[in-house]
This record gives sequence, structure tokens and C-alpha cells, in this order.
Amino acid sequence: MSPSSEANIAASFNFIHNIITRGLKVSVQGIQGARQPGFQEQGSREGLFNYIRALSSVVNSHHLTEDELAFPYFRLLLPTAPFDFLMNGHREMVKLLTEINEILARCEKNDQEAADAANLESALVRLNEFWPPHIQVEWEEFISKADALVPVAEQLRLTQQFQEHGVKHAVPPYLTVPFLLYNLPLDERKEFSQGMPAELLQNLVPIVWKEKWEAMQPFLLS
Repeated sequence: MSPSSEANIAASFNFIHNIITRGLKVSVQGIQGARQPGFQEQGSREGLFNYIRALSSVVNSHHLTEDELAFPYFRLLLPTAPFDFLMNGHREMVKLLTEINEILARCEKNDQEAADAANLESALVRLNEFWPPHIQVEWEEFISKADALVPVAEQLRLTQQFQEHGVKHAVPPYLTVPFLLYNLPLDERKEFSQGMPAELLQNLVPIVWKEKWEAMQPFLLS
């Protein structure tokens, strides 16, 4: 991230929330399209399933970062904030993510694909409906207050810690890192990726991992 946002907790949360918000919208639209005739071309099918799989992993890793790092830190500063309510929301979303991953596994076997596609759409729609009010509470209760509560140097330490934790738990990286990068428009992507290793941005994503994630390109931003 650039110097202006690298030490800004609110900016870092907004980036990941925007990534997930777009990922949910595109996944819902994608599975709705997949249920239409003519979608079964293998590239589109593989790309959509990989995109949804990456979304699920990124949502889970983001919530782990909040539950294990962000919420305990901010609970000390904001003891009346509804962190227990937010963690319960995460548990509800884990149930949906588990359902989504199980359906994806069945879809790959081509068993009852029409029914599974309908179930996958239903689970994604429910997750998409749950997400906006959840992040709105997060914004109002602690993210928007971070600048006033946390010194710049401490924000820098925390944003680096949050990013490292999130990347570590978002697997497989050959799907999740491109998902993170290419669900942001170019200007935000440049800012978001400033803290990432050059090897990751210049070699792994565009060259070494390209064959593994390129089927997702129809669902990503250029």
C-alpha cells in the first residue's frame, strides 16, 4: 500500500470488503448464468468454480483475521462494541461457506448438476444478503473509529499484521492472490498491492501461477 494508506486501518478494511462485495455479486451473477443453456463449455465452468472457491477462502481468511487479531485488539479500546455479535455473524457465514464448498465438490463430479447449481445459487444469494449489513455494523462500530483511536505507527504495524495473516490463510494462493488483486479496479489494486512482495506480483501471479488461475479471467477486472 502507498504511504498514505499503508498505515490506515480503515483503508485496508475497505479494500478487502470491496473485494468480497464484488466477488459475491459476480459469483451470484455467474451461477445464474451457469444455469442457462450453453454455459457448459469447460473453460467457463472451471473458471466460475475456481472464482467461487477463491471467494470462499478469502471470506474465511478475512473473518479469521478479524476474530483472531482485529476484534481482540479493538475490544480493549471499544469494550461496548458488539464484537460477540459480529463473531456470531462469522459463524453463520461459515455454515454458508461450508455449504458452498460441499456443493462445488459435488458439481465437479457432475452429479445432479442442475439441482446442485440451484442450491449453489441459493447459498450464494443468502451469503450476499448477509454481507452488506454485517460490514455496515463493522464500519460503524469500530473501523470508522480506528484513526481517532490508533496512532499512525501502530496502524502500520496492525495493517501489515492483518495482511500477512489474511494471505497466509487464503488458500490456495494461486487462486486467492489473483482473486484479491483483480477484484479491485486498477488504481485501488496498485494501492492495495504496494505492500506485497515483488516476486509475488512480477513472477508468481503473472507467470508461474497464470495457467492455474487464467480460467477465472472472465470474472475478474482487467
